[in-house]
Amino acid sequence: MDYEDYEQSFASAPVRYALDDHDSEEENEACAQIEKVTVQTNLTIDSKDAENKQWTLIFGLNGPGNVYINSLEGITTTAIGTVDRLFEKENPKTKANILQIANQSVLLIPFTKEIQAEEAAPYTKSIFNAFKGNVEKVIVLDSFTATGYTSETWNEDMVPPSLRVLQTSSAPVIKGLPLFEIPNMIKALAASIVNYCEIYSIPCYDFLTLQESIYGKLLVDEETLEAYNQGFHHLGLNFKFNDQIMKKVLNAIHTGRVDDSHHRLYL
Repeated sequence: MDYEDYEQSFASAPVRYALDDHDSEEENEACAQIEKVTVQTNLTIDSKDAENKQWTLIFGLNGPGNVYINSLEGITTTAIGTVDRLFEKENPKTKANILQIANQSVLLIPFTKEIQAEEAAPYTKSIFNAFKGNVEKVIVLDSFTATGYTSETWNEDMVPPSLRVLQTSSAPVIKGLPLFEIPNMIKALAASIVNYCEIYSIPCYDFLTLQESIYGKLLVDEETLEAYNQGFHHLGLNFKFNDQIMKKVLNAIHTGRVDDSHHRLYL
């Protein structure tokens, strides 16, 4: 082979290296920004009270999970804390309120904004550290879409309400609910919480409701949230949501709209 031909066959190599260097600079900049972020979990209850109980934490991730928690009816809650994000010298921004169900050791933690994957670990550590190992069970209200979902039942179309469950090895198996199948993966805050619970042997269930989309908009309606009821029923927690409250919640956060059928809302 001629030496000149050899040079031509690798003509693109310097370009690839230049892109690699550029990516590295972006990664370093992103890491520097993350180091400036601090997450604080502030509880208003007595520290001894927090330490003397075994808590069940229910995380409502931004999307159907958050809407579900804020649409619950028939329960009374008290705000006992906040999860705040601080960036350098800026004023803290509350990302989630911590609500205790009356006369129960059950805490609802709805997130009103999506937490970036790069910041998920600080949020997870901050919340769990606030309860100093006194967490008995964790439930994450998550979602998934049919697009790209890999399943053994290729010939069956998934329609809501449809729930999938991913759990830690220390959590008792819920019979009657299909698992979130391999090789599908959860991400961001959900992945961070489940991973933390797996490491520290905390029973954790990630409830993933099937979320449809129309014209690129993720859909939230009664059927989307109904799937969560199925999961809670199997755990002995009989929560109920109100569809009218659901619509008000979506309108209040300025991310919902009603289509022509007046039954479907979007995030």
